[in-house]
Amino acid sequence: MAAPERVFAGRHVNPGAIRVPDGFVIEAVATGLNIPSGVEFDEENDIFITEMGSLSASAYQPGRVIQLRPDGSSLVVADRFRGALTGITYVRGSFFVSEHAVPSTVWQVFGDGSMFPVLEDLPGGGDHPISGPLYANSELVYVGVGSMTNSGVVGPDNEWWLRKHPHLHDIPAVDVTLAGRNYDSPDFLFGRETAHTGPFKPFGAPCVEGEVVRGSIPATGCIVRADPRDGEGMDVIAWGLRKVTCLAAHQDGRIFCADIGMDEWGSRPVADGRERIWWVLDNAWYGWPDYAGGMPVTAAHFKPRSASQPEFLLKDHPMDNLIREPVVTFPRGTGLAKMEFSRSRMFADENIAFLALSGDHHGISDRGFRVIALNVNTGETEDFATNIDPGPASMTRSGGFEHPIDVRFDRTGETMHILDLGVIEMTQSGPSVAPGTGVLWRVSWVG
Repeated sequence: MAAPERVFAGRHVNPGAIRVPDGFVIEAVATGLNIPSGVEFDEENDIFITEMGSLSASAYQPGRVIQLRPDGSSLVVADRFRGALTGITYVRGSFFVSEHAVPSTVWQVFGDGSMFPVLEDLPGGGDHPISGPLYANSELVYVGVGSMTNSGVVGPDNEWWLRKHPHLHDIPAVDVTLAGRNYDSPDFLFGRETAHTGPFKPFGAPCVEGEVVRGSIPATGCIVRADPRDGEGMDVIAWGLRKVTCLAAHQDGRIFCADIGMDEWGSRPVADGRERIWWVLDNAWYGWPDYAGGMPVTAAHFKPRSASQPEFLLKDHPMDNLIREPVVTFPRGTGLAKMEFSRSRMFADENIAFLALSGDHHGISDRGFRVIALNVNTGETEDFATNIDPGPASMTRSGGFEHPIDVRFDRTGETMHILDLGVIEMTQSGPSVAPGTGVLWRVSWVG
């Protein structure tokens, strides 16, 4: 079953283009959203959305938190942010909102628009934003902090943020000893012919074999937790991750995350790009930047097509803490986004997480553009809501999903909401989200 079609901001919306299981109906409940990034519900079951915002000089718009009204209009709750908003969660009368900036911050936001920083000075501004926040387990807030770089070395692929913030680089969560490998690239910052850059170093700063880089809290490529009341007691519970796109909590207290692997670009390209769901364990190392999916990057299948075999950046590795087996691995271009566990037998049992797959933002793969059900105990998956015609709706002109990025159940647990980022267009500088094309979909059981 499906609701009627509609057209807005040049985007055709047709729920009938999306296949859901028998007994469920899908409908669009909000359209015209401006680069949405997260959806949440308060104790009254009202809907709140974070809109990422645009930081470009030509089309600047700050990130904001909005409330959706029953008549389809929206009310701005808070918009005094500096960077892009990446997620939202509600905890007893207020929201916690993640902001990707230099530095990144988790804010506590109240209904009157007042804002207070809870977790400050998180590394930010690089390739991969912070994710979460997740509220779970003894009333702690969990945040994923993405790596600054693709594979541990600052280089020409980071020029877009290096010119503004030349001091940024990756930070290990623990003390690491370097193997002494440096990477050469054109020096576009300081006017030298060549820049020699070591891992976990600023651009143009070389390293030597045996050099120890001190760990720090917070670090990059890790998951941190802290007391949400004041941000006190922050610690790193897991590290060696690259691009953490979501955190989700099982009813039994287990935490899971999605992570997207290294790719074939930058000063140290690695032919991985696989996307993984991990069970987050205390003191675990997930391998980045020298292991991927439990395998060393020196293995033959990680060799890029147009570059040499990757070598280790670290002289020693915490092998006793290495997690080798992910819950499940997806191919490059799947677009792992956010997920939430079922809270109602109407949808599935408690071991099933519903995961948004945003797909390939370049439109060359049809692996994503759907919501799947994942059994975290077995790693088995099956489609739950998917376009009848594969690929993003703007390519097939079907009116279905573009790029689903969040799945969230309302307070009853009996209604699913799917947040759709919107239409992604190719520009001279790369993929860009068309403003005003985001959609919030709702899936309900009708029998």
